[in-house]
Amino acid sequence: MCAMFSAESPVGKAVLDKDLRYVFINQTLADFNGRSTQLHIGRTVQEVLPDAFPTLEPLLRSVLDQGVVQGNLHVSVETPNSPGGLSEWEASYSPIHLPDGSVGGVYVQAVNLTAKLRAERALSNSEKHLRRVLDSLFAFVGVMQPDGTLIEANRAPLDAAGIQAQDVLGRPFWDTFWWNYSTDIQDWLRNAINRVAQGQVVREDVTVRMVGDTRMTLDFMLVPMRDDQDVITHLIASAIDISDRLADQHRIEAALRERTVLLQEVHHRVKNNLQIIASLLRLQSRTAVPEVQQALQDSQNRVMAMSLTHQLLYERNDYSSLELGPYLKRLVGSLRDAHGDLLRRVQMRAEAPDSGISIDLQQAVPVALVVNELLTNALKHGFPAGRAGEVVVSAREDAGQITITVSDTGVGLPDGASQGTISSLGFSLIGLLTEQLQATIQWPPSGAPGATFTLQLPLRAPLR
Repeated sequence: MCAMFSAESPVGKAVLDKDLRYVFINQTLADFNGRSTQLHIGRTVQEVLPDAFPTLEPLLRSVLDQGVVQGNLHVSVETPNSPGGLSEWEASYSPIHLPDGSVGGVYVQAVNLTAKLRAERALSNSEKHLRRVLDSLFAFVGVMQPDGTLIEANRAPLDAAGIQAQDVLGRPFWDTFWWNYSTDIQDWLRNAINRVAQGQVVREDVTVRMVGDTRMTLDFMLVPMRDDQDVITHLIASAIDISDRLADQHRIEAALRERTVLLQEVHHRVKNNLQIIASLLRLQSRTAVPEVQQALQDSQNRVMAMSLTHQLLYERNDYSSLELGPYLKRLVGSLRDAHGDLLRRVQMRAEAPDSGISIDLQQAVPVALVVNELLTNALKHGFPAGRAGEVVVSAREDAGQITITVSDTGVGLPDGASQGTISSLGFSLIGLLTEQLQATIQWPPSGAPGATFTLQLPLRAPLR
């Protein structure tokens, strides 16, 4: 009996007499009612719980009058510790029989469900709120068991496919409407689910079926969800529609291809036109006096130097920069063709890597003209009267700048010659173009054999 009425019991217990007065109440039920045990003993239920009594009286009277058990009842009543609100109870009311068989009182056993119900309602409201959040998302979200069975999906993928939740929930994800149009895509997804169930993360652009048997491209991700013991309990699928983004990308790529074709045509035509001009200059020089022939030959070399830049851009299909090594080698070859007789006794070569040293497209033509002038000057003036030797053009990139060197083993500059004293067209061009490139050029000393010109060019410097 003591254990039955223990004050430490989590179940509220009380004994009422025939007048519905409290004979006994444990601390648990007293606390539920918001009164001390002393304030219960000797008082009626109506006195202790006036607001709840209209609900409780019919139940208690039926136990007293009929001797029946009123068990497992859910009762909502107002108690002193929750004024203005209802407490939820699960209660049982049993008759207490006297030795003569009559009913002498009521045994009350009650559990307060309010906290539990509030928690359940809060959880339900939280779940409903989460569902509303998920359903308002533009992204596609789904939850699977580790074996790939789909157990949750938000509204976005359902609406996009024109289907209902019951059409897909409880089925293997790969067998749902979005995926079952293709055995290949189903096999891919089944394999992805197996990998994620082992702890991997999968992200891929995939194509799924949507309403009207249309196709949509998704940025699709599948990740494992783990519990506190690091056990994978669910797989989370998420995706966003990237069809418009891909369409925009394709349009941009098409526009870039058109632009590339246009640039190819432009550079090809410019190259052809410059070569026509060079041919005209060559034809004109055939009937000219020697002094004019030399001037026309120099102009032809300049035109060909510019033409080479457009030819290399066209051949390499790169219109943002020019690889300097291949250009210098082609320029040396062009000058070799133009000075065939001289190059029987003068060797000319280029020393530069085929890749790794590039100049901006805006720098290409000015650099080409400067190097052409330096090479042409070395060939014209460095090896008179049958003198042999060599001319070398080299390029390197170092400390944020490109260094181009043109050196020869010829007779060198005459005494007193300097950048300010030589007034030829070629050297005037070198000075103007060097300034335009924001570059510097170092001249060799005069009166010494050989000559080395060093052009130092800042990387990607804007032209003036």
